[in-house]
Amino acid sequence: TPVPRSIAPLIGLLGLIGGLVLLSRPMPPPFPPLSESLSSSTSTLEDFIGVSLGFRRLSADLAWIQTLQYYGSHSDVEEEEDRARQGTLMTAAVQHYPLFLEDCRRVVRIDPYFTYAFYYGSSVLGWNLNRLDEAESFLKEGILLNPKEWRLQQYLAALGFQKNHDVKDLTAFLEGMVQDPEAPNLLRSILANLYKKSHQFDKALLVWQYIYDSGDPAYRDLSGRKIIEIKGLMTLDKHPQS
Repeated sequence: TPVPRSIAPLIGLLGLIGGLVLLSRPMPPPFPPLSESLSSSTSTLEDFIGVSLGFRRLSADLAWIQTLQYYGSHSDVEEEEDRARQGTLMTAAVQHYPLFLEDCRRVVRIDPYFTYAFYYGSSVLGWNLNRLDEAESFLKEGILLNPKEWRLQQYLAALGFQKNHDVKDLTAFLEGMVQDPEAPNLLRSILANLYKKSHQFDKALLVWQYIYDSGDPAYRDLSGRKIIEIKGLMTLDKHPQS
């Protein structure tokens, strides 16, 4: 039924008022309030200044760079993995990087949607440093803040494989995760080492070659050395010494 001309202006006015009301309502902030977020023991004055000025993502990026600098060049990835597998006491791992978890928490307190920090941080804690409880706690924080990020749930499940020394299921998990371009090369290096230990040298070589071709500076030298090593093992495997 057509709207009578006499009330058409009234409907238009009501629509305008409704639109103004919606526009006047405060939009939900993209991040938690400052008082609730910057609670890491490693937070700095620069973090507060950056957030206060509205540069929250930039501040998180800078904090993440500092975290990576603290952790190092990752040239000792295999050494740490071997130490964890051999059952070295957790206190030794903590002594190596005692503030790593807090540095990761500093990043996600600034930007709780910086999901890569959860992926990478939990991988280092769980697989390199053998600090499984810390990795699990950090992942649960990430799941709480990012409930739609389904891969965090998978990482949490994979920690169970690590705890139970379930190499088969851990390998299957890693094989699925490394297909994701956003997966950290840390996971790929762990998968390559698992392949090496099971004498699947052809698969290990493919993974290390992928890491090398990615151009990741943290793994450039390591992957180059591993490619040479794996090729040598493949040669010995085909032509064993008599």
